[in-house]
Amino acid sequence: MTDHTIYPLPVQQPHPPILIGGNGPQLLILAAKEADIISLTGITFRRGGTEPDLSAWKAAVVDDRVRLVRDVARDRYERLEPNALVQRVIVTDARRKAAEELTRRWTQLSVEELLQSPYVLVGTVDQLIEDLQARRTRWGISYFITHEPYVDAFAPVVARLGGT
Repeated sequence: MTDHTIYPLPVQQPHPPILIGGNGPQLLILAAKEADIISLTGITFRRGGTEPDLSAWKAAVVDDRVRLVRDVARDRYERLEPNALVQRVIVTDARRKAAEELTRRWTQLSVEELLQSPYVLVGTVDQLIEDLQARRTRWGISYFITHEPYVDAFAPVVARLGGT
């Protein structure tokens, strides 16, 4: 269809920001070329979408994914807005124990790998803030989003970072 106008018109010009999210190299190459916002998810699904592969949650793999985006985007990279989809938020004083419990389910990761991943936040509010700041420094992630079941757990972190 051509010559069609949709109302209301976007405020952003020439168009609203385009977000492309995922984990696979081909998708991230497309995102580096076309997107305004790149959402790193860390998950690849195998066996027809039934088996999650979390090997890309490891910090070294995230380094590789961010480097790929930077190399492909070149001069666009400074205008891109990277974010990460946090797959689990657990606010607890028993950080290591909670991480150990997660690795029983997510057997592809060690406790240390899980705690360094941008896709999981486990620990006290202070530890989560420290982790978020470290991940922003390391990977340039400008913001983090999470699934609805973890919003309440994440709220104290947001409140502290927001100064309230």
